[in-house]
Amino acid sequence: MNNKQKTYRQEYRDSTPRWYRGELHLGFTLIFTFGAIFYCWRQLQSPTAWEWMLLIPMFLFGNYIEWAAHRYILHRPVKGLRTVYQRHVNSHHRFFTHDDLSFEDQKDWRALLFPPFAPVMFVLSAVPVALILGAVWSANAGYMVVIFMASYYLMYEGLHTLSHVENSKFLDNLPLINTVRRMHVIHHHPGLMQHRNFNLTFPICDVIFGTSDLEHGFWRTMFNGAKHHGMRPADRNRYENFYKGRGARDPWPPQEDHEE
Repeated sequence: MNNKQKTYRQEYRDSTPRWYRGELHLGFTLIFTFGAIFYCWRQLQSPTAWEWMLLIPMFLFGNYIEWAAHRYILHRPVKGLRTVYQRHVNSHHRFFTHDDLSFEDQKDWRALLFPPFAPVMFVLSAVPVALILGAVWSANAGYMVVIFMASYYLMYEGLHTLSHVENSKFLDNLPLINTVRRMHVIHHHPGLMQHRNFNLTFPICDVIFGTSDLEHGFWRTMFNGAKHHGMRPADRNRYENFYKGRGARDPWPPQEDHEE
């Protein structure tokens, strides 16, 4: 971790309100989302196979929304949403840089998780769609929409948190999870964060829309793991030159990068 990041982290922690507790922040996120899932699950009445199939297009739609919001709102100053942009770029990306993505103090959860109102807004945004589907299709379909939205939010926050856990051989060898972790680390690189790896869960839309830092096809990208091999040449040069220019060593070296 460089001195600039250390200084910012301390300033951020010092500016955190005394009443803030990261445990309560995390606890509210879990209780609210699991509560919504449990309530809606209890309302299901023998859902059919067709109703369960609704989860597939919803998952793909959720992956797109996640990618688009990250690319076009969290990394671009959009009128009316500048506060969201500033919190993400000026807080999250300064607190967690490619040099050090780890979190330590309980106050660090404030920089890692979305604010407590986010899961509430995320789930409530599904209610209109749920009501429409409930009216034109079935009550089960409506409840499934809310179940999915709450579950997707949990997955999003969970995988994002795992991406900020450093020095874990277990996670670095867990299929799919190691891919998500590596791509998020690359996204936090200052020379690449505006252009690459906007999916925080599985990089489906990054592959489809060409924003992955890897040149692989769909399946090779999904199971790329923790290796840097396959990076686009321009991205790799930008990645490596950043550290050469600073006379520094890559703090997150590739695994078996030159095997092939």
